[in-house]
Amino acid sequence: MRRVRKARRVAVLGLCLIAAFALAAVAASSALAVKNPSKSFKLMENCPVSALGGKGEPVTICFFGATETGPKGTSPGGHFTVGPITVPIEKQIVLQFGGAHNPGERLNEYEAVGPTHGVENLTPTPESVPGEPLGQISAAEQEELGWPETLKHSYKEAQKKGYVKKVTETIESAGPASVDVANIFFEEGVGIEARVKIKAGAQWLSNLGTVCYVGSEAEPIVQHLTTGPSESPLTHEVIHGAAGEIVVAEHHDLEMDILYHNILVDNTYAVPGATCSGAYAGVIAATINKEFGLPAPAGASGTEIIGTQYAAEDEAARLGGAE
Repeated sequence: MRRVRKARRVAVLGLCLIAAFALAAVAASSALAVKNPSKSFKLMENCPVSALGGKGEPVTICFFGATETGPKGTSPGGHFTVGPITVPIEKQIVLQFGGAHNPGERLNEYEAVGPTHGVENLTPTPESVPGEPLGQISAAEQEELGWPETLKHSYKEAQKKGYVKKVTETIESAGPASVDVANIFFEEGVGIEARVKIKAGAQWLSNLGTVCYVGSEAEPIVQHLTTGPSESPLTHEVIHGAAGEIVVAEHHDLEMDILYHNILVDNTYAVPGATCSGAYAGVIAATINKEFGLPAPAGASGTEIIGTQYAAEDEAARLGGAE
C-alpha cells in the first residue's frame, strides 16, 4: 500500500514539455533528510489545490519541477531535437501544476490543472540554437524560396548588424496533458503525453514584425515521454529514461517527495512545418522549413529532459498550495 501511495505522490513529477520530467521504479528509495523542508513546500504556493479538473474531480496532487543548470556551454537540463538541429537546454525551465484524476481513466492517470496567480504552467524560456541556422541564407536559396527584393534587402542589412546570428527556440504549451503514474514509476509505456509548440526567435524576425511557430494548438508536437525505453519508428534507435533518487521532505508531520536527476525521453514524435504571421509570413515559413529540415517524420526528432521534481498530495499539498 505504501508503494502505491508513493507512486501516486510522485506521479505528477513527469509532466512537461515540454514542458516534462521523469520518475522511476525505485521501490527501495533512500529517505535522505532535506535540510530546509519548509522551502520545498513553499514551491507549491501556486498549486490549484481547490480547483477542479475537466470532469469535475478535485486536484489532489501538486507538482513543481525545474530542469538542471550548469556552466555555460553545457546542457545539464537535457536537449531537444527539431529536424537535424539539436538544441541544448541550458537555461532553467520551470513546470508547475496540479493533478486531478478523471473518472473512467486509468487508476494512475491524472489530468494537469494550471497553476494560480496568473503563473504559466510551463515557463517560456528561450534556448539558444547552436550555429547560425538563419545566418547564411544564400542568394540562390533566397531566389529559390521566392524572396521579394524588399526582404532580400532587409536580410542583407540584418546580416551586417548581426541580427540573424542568434536564433532561439522557446517551448510553449499547446494543449492539455496527462500523466500515467504507474508507467512513470515503473519505467514502462507512455508516462506523460504533452502537446507543445516551439516559437522561433531572432532579432531580424522581431524587427520585421514576423512571429513564427513550429506546431500549434491545431497541430501540436505531441510528446510521448517515458522513463523507460523509447524506440524511433524511423531509425529504430532505442533511448532510455532514467530514475534518479527519491528523498522525502517532512514538515508539520506532512511529507513531500523530491526526485533528483530524473530523465524523460521521447524519440517517436513527428514535427510539423513552420507557420508564421506578419510580414513575409509565407516565404519566411518556407525558409525556416528548409533550414531546419521540416516537416520531420515521426522518429526523426528527440527529447531528453533532466531535472529535479517536487510532488505532494492531499494535506501536504495544501500546506504550500493556493486555496
